[in-house]
Amino acid sequence: MYDQLRILEKMVLDIKKQYQLVSAELSSLKQHPVTDSKEFAALKTQLDNSHNERDGAKKQLNDLDKRYQSLAEAHHMIGEEQDKLQKQISQLQQQNSELQKHNNELKQQYSDIKQQNSELQKKNQLAAERTQVVLQRLTRIDQAEG
Repeated sequence: MYDQLRILEKMVLDIKKQYQLVSAELSSLKQHPVTDSKEFAALKTQLDNSHNERDGAKKQLNDLDKRYQSLAEAHHMIGEEQDKLQKQISQLQQQNSELQKHNNELKQQYSDIKQQNSELQKKNQLAAERTQVVLQRLTRIDQAEG
């Protein structure tokens, strides 16, 4: 984009130089009028051609200026969009970090619950075994009394 802007700037400078040369020549001719009708007609034609070239150069300059403005605006909009996307990336990275932290906390809670569950299962198994022993002893006592 910068190369295009440089090319546009060079074209504008070339057009301005050409315009200055034509203006200087026109000024010189106005100060020293020519009385020869053939030379006058040739100069008149040359003047008309210069005016046409100048008008074309002005139009081209205006077109280039519009293009430059459009490119500058596009560049600005791209910069703004890039800033928005960078901010969004930063926010997403922060959210990701928070989610990873929360996920790690949940994993730790899961591990703790799993360990507690395992301990409770062992206690339940031991309690079941003791209950079985007590039932067997009560059964023997009932049988001995009966």
